[in-house]
Amino acid sequence: MSNTNILYKQSDNMSKSTNSFLKSAPVELTTVTGYKDFVKRYSHTSFTTVLKEDQTEGYVIKDGDVIATVLGDALKHLIEESHC
Repeated sequence: MSNTNILYKQSDNMSKSTNSFLKSAPVELTTVTGYKDFVKRYSHTSFTTVLKEDQTEGYVIKDGDVIATVLGDALKHLIEESHC
């Protein structure tokens, strides 16, 4: 028996375009651990993390596409690191 928790369930009548959209939607990173795990997972590719000028949100960008947004504790951590 698996210890996997289901966070959401897709309905059986989901269209291909909806499924494609969900797979392409950016990830939301809100914890420092989550951000570091995400960066580690994509360490084999080239990407950039940028902060909005007002520092209310960050983005992980790969090949011109936003693949993740950075908020919460993860954002605070990046702001603190940028001031060091």
